[in-house]
Amino acid sequence: MTDLSYTPTFKPTDWIDNVSRITADGPNGFNVRFDAIASDLHQAAAVVTEIDTALAQPVGVPTGQQLLTPGLDFVSLPGSGDGWLYDEIGAAYPSVSGPDSVAVMGLSLPANIRLVSFRAVGLWFGSPAGFSIVLTRAPLANASAAPDKLAEIGTATSAITNPYDITVPVEAAFAAVDPQTYRYCVVATGSAIQVVGATSLATVQLAYTAG
Repeated sequence: MTDLSYTPTFKPTDWIDNVSRITADGPNGFNVRFDAIASDLHQAAAVVTEIDTALAQPVGVPTGQQLLTPGLDFVSLPGSGDGWLYDEIGAAYPSVSGPDSVAVMGLSLPANIRLVSFRAVGLWFGSPAGFSIVLTRAPLANASAAPDKLAEIGTATSAITNPYDITVPVEAAFAAVDPQTYRYCVVATGSAIQVVGATSLATVQLAYTAG
């Protein structure tokens, strides 16, 4: 709103007692003065409307593409061996051997945004170790419903290097974020892990735009 301004245009000429003749028409008549006042009021009303429109916009709604980088906060599922652990820099890594290690991290996403892409950064030891990092959503009102897969990065879906830094698009049909209807999660799975910390997840990042 920094470019809004209002400059009054009505600058009346003073009447002089017992000298000025008060008339309706003419350069100093009532009509000219009232028309000038009305014009100023219309201009002020237009500025007030612009201010009201700006104030009605939700606070913090982003413009353009924004990035969200949540801290890793995975909780391992029961039956996942030792699950996913953390190293000294905060990267998460699946446990060695045993069954597949599965962990889930809930996301708090702003309402009225559209997800654009999903990024994962970390290490991969190489075959036979495998992993997947999946962005999902599930309906709040149906705890038994299968989650929607919004995006996936992993050894079965992407060309993995070591270290890896991969960004994939979010499925367009699920891009609109509605936290009143869905809960959003990142699900990490590791399999055939043989070396502690050699396969890991250091960062997840979401790109989004205003909805």
